Order: sequence, then C-alpha cells, then structure tokens
Amino acid sequence: MRFNTLLQSLAGLGTAICFSSSSIFIRYGLETIPSPLIGVTIGMVFCTFAYGLILLARFRNQNDEEKNLSYSRQGIFLLFFGGIFLGFGTLSRWIAIDLAPIAIVIGLSGLTVPVVLMLSPILMGRSLENVTMRLWLGAGLVIIGASLITFSR
Repeated sequence: MRFNTLLQSLAGLGTAICFSSSSIFIRYGLETIPSPLIGVTIGMVFCTFAYGLILLARFRNQNDEEKNLSYSRQGIFLLFFGGIFLGFGTLSRWIAIDLAPIAIVIGLSGLTVPVVLMLSPILMGRSLENVTMRLWLGAGLVIIGASLITFSR
C-alpha cells in the first residue's frame, strides 16, 4: 500500500513539474510562433499521440473481460465536454502567457485547486469525491501562495 501511495505522489509531483516548467518553454516558443493557437495545436497533437501510445500499451495488457467494458452515453458526453473545456483552458493559458508575466499566470492558475474542490463533489457526487478539511487547508495554502506570487510585483 505504501509503495502505491509513493507512486501516486510521484505521478502528482511529475504533473506539477511538467505544468510549471511548460510555461517557460511556451514563453520562448511564443517568441518564434506567431499565434498561441498554433502552439496549442502542436502541443495537443503531441499529447494526443503520446496518450494514444499509452492507451494502446494498456489495452494490450488487459484481459478479455476488461476489454469488453461498456461506457454510458452520459460518461462519454462528460468526457467530451471536459475535453472541450480543457482545450479552451489550455488555449487561454497560452494566450495569458503570451500577454502577461509567467509568475502571474502560474500564480492565478493555482486558483484551479479550490474550484475543483468546490465542483467535483457536485458533479461527481460526495461518495466519489471526498473533500476533507485537510484538502481545504491545502487549497487555502495554494490560494495564499498564488496571492503572494500575483500581488508581489
């Protein structure tokens, strides 16, 4: 159990490192690419290809029973809707990085944490999304950090 928690923590830290360092590469890339939309398109194509390879590898390792899972229309609709929001959010982030200092964009993007904590129990149900006081305390620290970064200029 402890090893699994460590792997999950490393995956979360890896995600944070990738998201935070991507802003630096985006900023330099926007100096040579004339449009944030072109940059987002390149990034989305790369991510789709990489994720497709991961899904293909996982699909091959599943047994026949796991491969025959059916998906509800509501689940597919929610995933599609989430993908649209993710695309617009990514485009907005690239435009923001093009127009504002990176520290402000990263600081304000930290405000996504409390938004997720508020919306996930409503959308997914409290039984699936158990938002505890510890999570809200962490979200408060994120908001304080985002405020310090944003308003320290």
